[in-house]
Amino acid sequence: MVDTPLLDRIGLDEAGRRRLLGFLDITDADRRNLAELSGFLEAIVDELVERFYEYVLSFPETAAFLEDPSLVERLKRAQRAHFLSLAAGVHDADYFESRLRVGLAHAQIRLEPQWYLGGYTVQLGYLMSRMFAEFGARPDTLQQHFGSLLKVVMLDITLATDAYIYGGFVERSLAEAHAHEAERATEALLAKEHEEARREELLGMVVHDIRSPVTAMMATARVGLRRSPDTGTPPGKQFGLIEDSGRNVLEIIDNMLTVARMSQGEMPAELERLDVAELVRSCVEELKPYAHQSGHGVTLEAAAEVPAAALDRMLVRRIVSNLLVNAFRHTPAETQVLVGCRGEGDRCVITIADDGPGLSGRVIDRVFGPAAAPAAQGGGRYVDSGLGLPFCRMACERLGGTIRVDDTVGRGACFVVDLPMS
Repeated sequence: MVDTPLLDRIGLDEAGRRRLLGFLDITDADRRNLAELSGFLEAIVDELVERFYEYVLSFPETAAFLEDPSLVERLKRAQRAHFLSLAAGVHDADYFESRLRVGLAHAQIRLEPQWYLGGYTVQLGYLMSRMFAEFGARPDTLQQHFGSLLKVVMLDITLATDAYIYGGFVERSLAEAHAHEAERATEALLAKEHEEARREELLGMVVHDIRSPVTAMMATARVGLRRSPDTGTPPGKQFGLIEDSGRNVLEIIDNMLTVARMSQGEMPAELERLDVAELVRSCVEELKPYAHQSGHGVTLEAAAEVPAAALDRMLVRRIVSNLLVNAFRHTPAETQVLVGCRGEGDRCVITIADDGPGLSGRVIDRVFGPAAAPAAQGGGRYVDSGLGLPFCRMACERLGGTIRVDDTVGRGACFVVDLPMS
């Protein structure tokens, strides 16, 4: 098979070659200058080639291509012929073809362009010093000769660059860079998945180790309550407090698990028809003993029925319970808590309001923040910035709703849960 010339493959026809020579301003005067330099170049070429290869062999990036001594000798001979051809002044199709093939050969062995161009810099530095020594007394001649030589060197570099591009060096380098980044991303993803699996395993172990003794503690408290059912006087009162404390710990554990899974995009929801008003009434009744023990009053104002077509019963119950427990836990005794539930168009609105000290704007900005945030204090009370409120926000968003705080410092806080009814 006949090898198609690189000139044809690149599309550099005669008109294109003339344009390039014209753009580099290579004229007949330059060719005469180069011819006058032929004897000078012949005299210095051997030392130039030796110095050049001594230099490139001193760098591991370029020496890696020159481990075979016989290859180095062949390249020295080729380099010598190539350098002397600069002075020939013949810039025909064969000259262009030979320069393109030199560039393509460098691209095919994966020599990066920076090292190829750097080699030319070394040669030009040597040439400049020798030409100053030879023509320094004739500055005009020095300028003309060096200028002409520099033009043909730039022609060489231009053609080599075309060959690098044609040979696909740029595309390969980009592809390798993308592949390297993809590999790093894959490794990071696998490491993250491994770390998450370890964290999930550790969380499960911690939860199991906490849940078991708490459950046993609550069972013991219930036995005591059966013997002393009056929670207003000891020991029934203490047994009731133990059971409530255990229930709160179990609720914290559930929030830990839910928030951890929700942060990883896992939060199953079992949607069903339900009466939200009835569910809220049930939560209030269940937590009235807690309110009584903490010295809080609780009042419910709910519509007779607030039907929702598709909500998760357990998630809604946990949202309301978290907000009620926060109100009892973090407002002073004697604070009144008002719970509301009503329908507004196609939305269900649940409110838990208190007449306590209220929250500052700074604290409001933080209450639904990361679970790792430290406890915040506002208006004389501490606000739960642990897992309860972040859970409420995530659960509301999972159900297609929102949660916010309407608050005026000194006049209480009102948490507003807005959920879709349809």
